[in-house]
Amino acid sequence: MKNYILSLYRKLPIDFRKKVKNIFIKEPETKEILNQKEFLCALKNYDVISFDIFDTLVTRCVYNPDDVFNILSEYLKDPNFLLKRKKAEQNARNRYNYDVNLSEIYSQYKLDNNLSSSEAKKIEKLEIDLEKELIVARRDMIDILKELKKAKKTVILTSDMYLPKTAIIEILDKCGYNKAYDEIYVSNDIKKRKDTKEIWPFIKNIYDGKKIIHVGDNNLSDVEYPKEFNISTIKVNSSKELLQKSLLFPSLEECINNRTTSDSIYLGLVFNKKIYNSPFSSLKIDNFENFVYMFHAPIITEFLKFVIDSQAENLLFLAREGYYFTKLYKKYCSLNKINLQNNYYFLASRKATNTASINNEDDILAILKNEYEGNLSKFLFKNFNLKYKGQDFKIKLPSDYEKVLKVINQNKKEINANIKEEKKCYKKYIKELIPSYKKQDLNLIDLGYSGSIQYNLSKLLEKDLNGYYLTNSNSVKKYTNGNNLYFYFDINEDKEYQKIYHYSLILEYFLTAPYGQLQYFKESNNKIMPVYNEEKLDSKKQYNLNEIYAIIVDYFNDIKSFTKYIKYYPSKKLLCRNYTATVESNIIDKCVKDEFSFIDAYSGEEEKNVFKIISRY
Repeated sequence: MKNYILSLYRKLPIDFRKKVKNIFIKEPETKEILNQKEFLCALKNYDVISFDIFDTLVTRCVYNPDDVFNILSEYLKDPNFLLKRKKAEQNARNRYNYDVNLSEIYSQYKLDNNLSSSEAKKIEKLEIDLEKELIVARRDMIDILKELKKAKKTVILTSDMYLPKTAIIEILDKCGYNKAYDEIYVSNDIKKRKDTKEIWPFIKNIYDGKKIIHVGDNNLSDVEYPKEFNISTIKVNSSKELLQKSLLFPSLEECINNRTTSDSIYLGLVFNKKIYNSPFSSLKIDNFENFVYMFHAPIITEFLKFVIDSQAENLLFLAREGYYFTKLYKKYCSLNKINLQNNYYFLASRKATNTASINNEDDILAILKNEYEGNLSKFLFKNFNLKYKGQDFKIKLPSDYEKVLKVINQNKKEINANIKEEKKCYKKYIKELIPSYKKQDLNLIDLGYSGSIQYNLSKLLEKDLNGYYLTNSNSVKKYTNGNNLYFYFDINEDKEYQKIYHYSLILEYFLTAPYGQLQYFKESNNKIMPVYNEEKLDSKKQYNLNEIYAIIVDYFNDIKSFTKYIKYYPSKKLLCRNYTATVESNIIDKCVKDEFSFIDAYSGEEEKNVFKIISRY
């Protein structure tokens, strides 16, 4: 009678079983993990600690495991591969009547699809190779297993999996689990599975009399079923589950449900490999490296690819963002064996081009319409290289337009002389850098947004220019209709892309040169020399600049692993949604935000924080 009641009980919904379980049977405890230290302490109370492997110790750099088959589908140019592969697995299980391995699945795949043995073996090897490329360790779990081994505990691994045991061991070794466990039990090897409950009496028999606990992510096979055999359990969340619990998920859910294979890899890299790699994640971004990898690396990479794919020649990476853009462009091309176009780190600034491109009084008046708050003397020096000797006072433009205009008229002769000299020197700089610039198409590369520098340079050089920008704003300047502007995130395509511009200061903070903003060019001993403002980087910011470069290069290397299988182009909407939600969902820890302080050399001298400016501190 008791066994009959228990059999009925096990068929009831889990939630209901939890409420009434003590009526029929007292089950072992399912522990709630709070942090890494408490997790380890809890495990040390047991003789044998069993771990699930996939999504517990290791994770794939894709959103969903089946997306592995979608990548293969794209690589094989077979849109039906996923269905055929799943069907072959099911047919093989029916044929052999036990848990099958990958070789048996592909033997069936060969029969189902009328392939030769060599053709089937080739796809089988491709699947194993791809799995090895995609899988990374959940790094905190390596430390857990090593600590358990130090404590002389028996550590075993259990997995319901079709990959051969040898391949799984190779994956574990690659991920850092070598010598971190005592035994591994793979369902297709021992012909017993967790989800059918067959493995648990098998484990109990091997470790008879030992106190056992199992750790895994699956609510049934890892958490509920072992308890039926007096094995305690601890649930750990997979990276995917952590993402779904996060404040980001509501913003991303639509894009995730409509994801491409590239989107899946993007999500896997950002969340499984980085942000939610640890099962102990607080769901906040409290790590500088993770933030840069998630926020900066994907968007900067896709923008560089946008420029490269244009096949434009004579690339002028505008200072100061261009300092690291140039380095990243060269590095990306080198890693991916792409021929470099003629490229230049081109010294430019709104201030320097504003002055050098002044042709008449109307151009001077236009400068007074730009926003500025600070001392009059500094404004006159920055814009016209005028060392003002009159009474200094605070100004706010464009409100104080008439006051400033009066001073300019009083110093017009010296201002005009300075403009003439700056124009001459700037043209000489360009001539030295690109001797045949008049005959060549020049392509400016910058974050954006209004095209001011391109507008000024077009006036200065009296020729049409092309501009490639990350995004645009509602007010775009074009000197002539022949000036072409290309935007990766074009707000005319999707108004949602305006968010890229709104939070672009976070990108700008790091995309800068290790010296001040260009003020003007001067000639000294027949040499053209740039003059910068006195802004200097402190050692902390210089360190951060080098770090962001290295982190983006890490991302380059990560995506390179998959470009042999697919053309990697994550969707713009997903990139934009994640970029926006990262800022707006309040998941960035204050310790990361505090890294974003700077001095705005053009608009004033005040130290500012990017997140405070965008009201997201």
